[in-house]
Amino acid sequence: MHRNTAGRLLGLALAATLVSAGAADTDKSLVTAKVTKVNDGDSIEVLLDTGPGRVRFSAIDTPEYDQPYGSQSSAALKTLLPIGSAVELEVVTQDAFKRIVAVVWLLADGQRVNINELMLRQGHAWALRRYMREPRFCDLEAEARDRKLGLWAQPVADWVYPPEWRYLQNGEIRTLPSPYTETREKCLEVLKKAGAATYTPPG
Repeated sequence: MHRNTAGRLLGLALAATLVSAGAADTDKSLVTAKVTKVNDGDSIEVLLDTGPGRVRFSAIDTPEYDQPYGSQSSAALKTLLPIGSAVELEVVTQDAFKRIVAVVWLLADGQRVNINELMLRQGHAWALRRYMREPRFCDLEAEARDRKLGLWAQPVADWVYPPEWRYLQNGEIRTLPSPYTETREKCLEVLKKAGAATYTPPG
């Protein structure tokens, strides 16, 4: 199939998914899917009734592959969501990369598990300050940090908020903070703010 045609079909599939689940914020409409690939700690590929789609987990952000704990975070999600897993997507929006942004619920053994929250609880992810809607994600992150789970078991110098890492790689900031600590209060302070860094960049 021609690449442009495939791209248009994928766009139509994603649009159809968003329309069918557009009421997720009000009546929690859900879209069923099967996991076909885990890309990293916060994104997967799925098969929908309308075709293949890409999903970005809402409200969380995991370390990049080239930063501390990046590979471990990805491995953790692969363990939680094996290929073929049945999931429900509580769609929030679509991002600039045409991915479905959603809460991902794993359906297994008659139970529904919120994987976004579980990644936070187990210390594999940061709360994504700018885009999360509920302060409780700061609480979940803080609990994992206090218990030194996952990435929080690393030296404090390796606690680098993923957007800050990307800002550095893109040349938007000149340096990362020298060892610092995060707190629930700092998380809440930058909630929904543009940039939403965990520190004040050098002038």
